[in-house]
Amino acid sequence: MSTPSARRTRQRPPSRRLAEPGTPARADEKGIARIAALVRLAELDLDQSSREGQPGEDRTAARRSLVARLSHDLLEGYERALLAGRQPPVVPLAGSGCSGCYVRLPTTLEQRIRFVRGVAACPRCLRLVYDPDWLSR
Repeated sequence: MSTPSARRTRQRPPSRRLAEPGTPARADEKGIARIAALVRLAELDLDQSSREGQPGEDRTAARRSLVARLSHDLLEGYERALLAGRQPPVVPLAGSGCSGCYVRLPTTLEQRIRFVRGVAACPRCLRLVYDPDWLSR
């Protein structure tokens, strides 16, 4: 039997402090640029689908450059929302819910959007939900 002094104490990892409400804790420039590119891509695709006639070389080049800025996971989620017929495929966080289908997001997902990642897929409608506060920085 070990004595209390012989027992090892497990050190706790440093606690993450959340930023002030409304400000992302890790709003790095790369994450902000990805969210901005995602929103711009959705606007470009929505505008292109409304015109349906001539895609144009400048639109194709702009779309390619925006797609190049996105991570594989974000692009996959975006394509999934498009294939599901969600228009727009990217929506802002409204209160604590998705502004596309108006369902309240689980608290952990909402916190991940607000403070950690900036964007995540809605479990109900598959739209990508982003926190607009990340773009206002």
